[in-house]
Amino acid sequence: MPALLDTGALELLRRRDRRVETLALRHYPPLICPHVVGEYLYGQRHAKVSAATLAEAHAFLASFELLTVTAATAETYARLRVDLSAKGITLPDPDYWIAAHALAEDLPLITTDRDFRHMPELYVHTTLPTTT
Repeated sequence: MPALLDTGALELLRRRDRRVETLALRHYPPLICPHVVGEYLYGQRHAKVSAATLAEAHAFLASFELLTVTAATAETYARLRVDLSAKGITLPDPDYWIAAHALAEDLPLITTDRDFRHMPELYVHTTLPTTT
């Protein structure tokens, strides 16, 4: 069964993190969504990487299947925001969209972000970066 990667897990995969590689192989093929692409490219541009590094980032992203936003994704996004807001929980907007993609497509999520623990119906593999 494929899995959806969040932005942090995608970056760890780019860095060849063995834990994320193992999960990506177990849940092959790893998928990404437009919100992960946006966050990833924002990080590259915010870091003011060179044109060559930005081109490498685009090539890396192009190697993944990209999910599309559907009506089911949008409905799931809306429900998640309302449900969590009712519990007093506010998350960054891309997190709602990433979770909505995973739930609408019935995919596990490979993430580095503990915020997803607020969504118990989401099947999450949390992989935190190793500290050195």
